[in-house]
Amino acid sequence: MKRTLAAVAVAGLAILGGAMPAGAAVPAGQLCPDWDTGRVNVADGVGSITLEAPEGMVITATCVKAGSANQGLGAEITYYDPGVTSVTIWHTSGKNLSHYSVMYGPGYPTS
Repeated sequence: MKRTLAAVAVAGLAILGGAMPAGAAVPAGQLCPDWDTGRVNVADGVGSITLEAPEGMVITATCVKAGSANQGLGAEITYYDPGVTSVTIWHTSGKNLSHYSVMYGPGYPTS
């Protein structure tokens, strides 16, 4: 499933001429995808988290969710190209996080 999702993303890049938005909204109320980390639930009262990629890997996408779909606080996805080794994630609403997920790819820092 993860490889299929990655293949779809690569195909999308090819169609869009290699340009992907820095952030992309998913349909309201949708949960974060069950990527490499699965959905990680966040303790109450946490508004942001700094993530580190495992050695030899980079973070290629993150998804964050806060609140409920009824409040218009669905999942938000951000893609990183090139991948990053560390990133701080938060929901654009400023609300506390309910869960997140991360997609990794092979790689090392570029500088």
